[in-house]
Amino acid sequence: MHSPRCWGVMCVYKLELKGISYLYSKNTPFEKLALSEINLGFEEGKITGLIGHTGSGKSTLVNLLNGLYRPTEGTVLLDGKDIWENPKQIAKIRTQVGLVMQYPEYQLFDETVRADIGFAPRNLGLSPEEVERRVSEAVAFTGIPDALLDRSPFELSGGQKRRVAIAGVMAMGAGVLVLDEPAAGLDPRGRREILDGVRAYARKNGLTVILVSHSMEDMALYCDNVIVMNRGRVYASGTVDEVFSDADGLMEIGLNVPMVARIAAALRKKGFPLEGTLYTVEGVKDAILRLGKEGRA
Repeated sequence: MHSPRCWGVMCVYKLELKGISYLYSKNTPFEKLALSEINLGFEEGKITGLIGHTGSGKSTLVNLLNGLYRPTEGTVLLDGKDIWENPKQIAKIRTQVGLVMQYPEYQLFDETVRADIGFAPRNLGLSPEEVERRVSEAVAFTGIPDALLDRSPFELSGGQKRRVAIAGVMAMGAGVLVLDEPAAGLDPRGRREILDGVRAYARKNGLTVILVSHSMEDMALYCDNVIVMNRGRVYASGTVDEVFSDADGLMEIGLNVPMVARIAAALRKKGFPLEGTLYTVEGVKDAILRLGKEGRA
């Protein structure tokens, strides 16, 4: 189990959760504790993966980040300020922390794809030129074909709807993007296209991204940091290297770690002292080659 990063090191957190607990159906016979004593920081300009099995608390945590849920205890801080300091302003927080839900069809409503993507910037009072610029940029990063822009979003496939929902949040100009399973159900090519686009957009604009996924491969390929949830608590938090170094522990709590990480763990159990990045094919190959050169394999 890894402790949260940056103790003793200066980190700039865009979002922080301090002492967060959340109860469903509080003060009823159906009361259930979903989150307990959560202390986390999401580093500014970084992509942080959030992973955990069903029931681990990650979905509840996501809904706290932009004020869809209000914590039972604790504080959610955006740029160091409590997002619930003025509850009447919570709608403004949702323009600063953009959330793409797992089922994007529930976020689409306008007559055309172009209008849907441009809805948020229009409602922010931006000029038509700036709205069009933002729409064009979001379309480019999400790979939406121009031929779809004047069609109804409800005529699109599930993968296309997901691209439109992500583009709409990008066009809003939020400093934080929270993406809940953005590539679920897509083929490998579509998955790569969406996640490559999100990463490129985030790097270009210096955004903080929180990527929720069941795929440990996505975590390894696209994230700087990873948070692992288990039974309503933080099981591990750190860089990808730090968290994935505990492949055995992750498997013990029911996570499906990348196959190459399992192979590396099995090799170490057999006495091969592998070192380095052991959750990608290239990393494990390099570790084995180093052993060979050193005469230890």
